[in-house]
Amino acid sequence: MKQTVSPSSIGLFFFCFFCFANIGCRPSEPERSMVRPAFYHWQTQLKLTATERNYLDSIGAKKLYAKFFDVDWDAETSRPVPLAAIEMDTTRLGGLEIVPTIFITNRTLLNMNMQEVEILAGRISQKIKSISPQPPHEVQFDCDWTPTTQAKFFLLLERFKEKMPDATLSATIRLHQLKYPEKTGIPPVDRGMLMCYNMGDLDDWATENSILDLQVFKSYLPNRQPDLGYPLPLDVALPLFRWGVLFREGRLIKLLNNLSEADLQDVSRFKKSALNRYEVVKSTYLQAHYLYAGDLLRLEQVSQGELEAAAAMLGKLHGTPEITVAFYHLDTSVMQFFPQEKIRAVLERF
Repeated sequence: MKQTVSPSSIGLFFFCFFCFANIGCRPSEPERSMVRPAFYHWQTQLKLTATERNYLDSIGAKKLYAKFFDVDWDAETSRPVPLAAIEMDTTRLGGLEIVPTIFITNRTLLNMNMQEVEILAGRISQKIKSISPQPPHEVQFDCDWTPTTQAKFFLLLERFKEKMPDATLSATIRLHQLKYPEKTGIPPVDRGMLMCYNMGDLDDWATENSILDLQVFKSYLPNRQPDLGYPLPLDVALPLFRWGVLFREGRLIKLLNNLSEADLQDVSRFKKSALNRYEVVKSTYLQAHYLYAGDLLRLEQVSQGELEAAAAMLGKLHGTPEITVAFYHLDTSVMQFFPQEKIRAVLERF
């Protein structure tokens, strides 16, 4: 017996077909990068307290970029020397990847010749091996190289890689190096760490916040690219620190770490002149530094909202499947000012 199909059934069939076809052809949402939280440790003694370890565990941080030592130029011996070498206690480091991080001053490279640079690469690798309890998976170099020192720094990286070929080699990338790679060059490393802070003019009293200024930050980022437009996979570092910037007779004198408004409430010594601005009205000691009457202080810190906004900007542009978000730096005052729930809120914006 021949079956007939009603016009209404035919219409329903095509309606359903086009609905499913339309769903199947919709552009899929871009996949979010897997975000791996990490911290920098910038003190000479690496001995985690139980509170610090719980803090790291609570946000899922499995990596710690630990400054192993600085490399600076010694004018007396006319050679580069390691300074402020880390003292490491492994008691609470189990399960954490420790990334040796080496800070090299630009004047070190300026004073060296190419042959000395090759020798330095060997000395740095030996120094790392003498400190690290096990062969590191990654080593990071931190240097704000210039056009004058670029060739020496890149040679140092190449020769170091030859000394430790099994380790991932990374280097810090400043914002100006991100925006102008044709001028600054691309370091010969496996990954870069984009330093998303210290972007304002620290020396200018009129600067509002040299640590993180969202408008300045945005000006360094590409407008309509599917990624950050840099020929290296990039991780990012975000600031959690705060400081006071001390000026004397119009000149920057020094930075006072972790300085807050609570430290400046004595009206017999300090006078608030504007938002985050103070004048020293009576010569005094502050954080073991002697301040003179007439000195000026600018307080700088990063708010939760600014951190989340910066993370959102980066999240829209970051196109790699995996990204390490490293916070600078692990410190008791930082943990108090940015408890784990605030850190998690920032991570969720990527």
